Amino acid sequence: MSETKSFKMLINSLKFEISDYLVLNELTEYQKEEIDNATIILKDNIVGEVKKLGGNLKKNEEKFKEFVNRAEKELEKDSYKDIRKEFKNYVKNLRELINKSCVAIIPVKEMPWVDVIFRTNPRIIFEKKKAHLLDNAISYHGEIKCVISKPTIYGKMKNAEPLFAPLMGALDLESQKFDESQEGSLSQNFPYINAIMLSLDSVSTRSQLVKYHEGYQRHGEPICDYLMKDSQLMKVMEKVFSGIESKRLNLDMAVCSIAIPQLTNNTTLLLITDESSDSNRFTNSFEALLRFSAACCEAPPSCKRNVVQQSGQMPQAAQSQASATSVLRTPGGQELKVWSQEELAEASQKKTTSIPSGMEAWSQEDLARLAEKRGNGLPEGMEVWKEEELTELASKRQGGLNIPEWKPDKKLNECSKCGYSLRPGWSKCPICETPVSKPDSPPNKEPEQKSTDQDKTD
Repeated sequence: MSETKSFKMLINSLKFEISDYLVLNELTEYQKEEIDNATIILKDNIVGEVKKLGGNLKKNEEKFKEFVNRAEKELEKDSYKDIRKEFKNYVKNLRELINKSCVAIIPVKEMPWVDVIFRTNPRIIFEKKKAHLLDNAISYHGEIKCVISKPTIYGKMKNAEPLFAPLMGALDLESQKFDESQEGSLSQNFPYINAIMLSLDSVSTRSQLVKYHEGYQRHGEPICDYLMKDSQLMKVMEKVFSGIESKRLNLDMAVCSIAIPQLTNNTTLLLITDESSDSNRFTNSFEALLRFSAACCEAPPSCKRNVVQQSGQMPQAAQSQASATSVLRTPGGQELKVWSQEELAEASQKKTTSIPSGMEAWSQEDLARLAEKRGNGLPEGMEVWKEEELTELASKRQGGLNIPEWKPDKKLNECSKCGYSLRPGWSKCPICETPVSKPDSPPNKEPEQKSTDQDKTD
């Protein structure tokens, strides 16, 4: 196993969660500066107090030591022997990652959201057998009060225009589970948001761009078609740096934004990540989130779900990615059900054969036996009579009379033209008046035989 894979497997097994180290209103200078840059563009629209959280090692030193001890025990496994020497450097980078992590929950007015959340997204990567900290990435996310018809991602591809694409299937959250009974805003469930941001790099998520680009010619999903036609939105989204522009990913495609319908509270969660090192990344990413959110709110009914609020309706995070049926109405008001791509795929998997449920199926042997029974070519169930039965039936139809079968008289000659039987002495046929020719003289074998017999008597 390569060092990179070993390192990723170690991180996944440790399940480090940055939200465990966030402390309210105790920020470093770096964290204060990042939050100031993130909130200054919202200055005139902020209502109430901004809730600020920062990664803090001083108040979480014991918790961090426990994590390091657990990591060292995990490193004793043979699968991690190639990265043991680099572990100290990893711990050093992890301390810096905590110190550079911060979150701001910003209450706003005259915006598509009630709160917009800003956060820094530092991450540790393993490259060239070394652990490196990348601290330039930031994100904005929030929830709008409508439910779009399909989970939607935005990404960039080499040698192709950026695009919005539907997310077909469940979002890859790497088996992370969340409390389904949670109430309130999912945008403030930090482990959930962390899992979503990590899922943007997963193969299954990025492959959706290629599938929609090549398999569907970038067309077909109403919400994606609507967003792609918004030229202002597309221009703003292009300014956002993905993993391709930052050169973090040596790949042909990258996803940097997502919109997920949340059926528990009839909202849609939208998230934008920006990996630029430019100071304009705050303005660019916020403007992208604002226009993306506004476009989803202004989308026509065909791009949204008609969700009825019910108690005990659907679980939270897992069902936020599950597909739900859209509702179309006829001019008379009748509802017509519309199936999503996920529902059609699921139905196709259930119907592994083309035989409807409950219908009898024949094996190859059954068909062979049936073919033998039908060897006479008669339809199944048709009555078949024997020769004796037909003779008896014919006798019954004659009224019981024993009428002899007609046979031709071999003593009578037949007309050579029409075949009429000719009596002896007739010179021509009474039917076609053809002259009757005399019969050929019999062969002279018989006279020779007679003469031979006479000779014998003599």
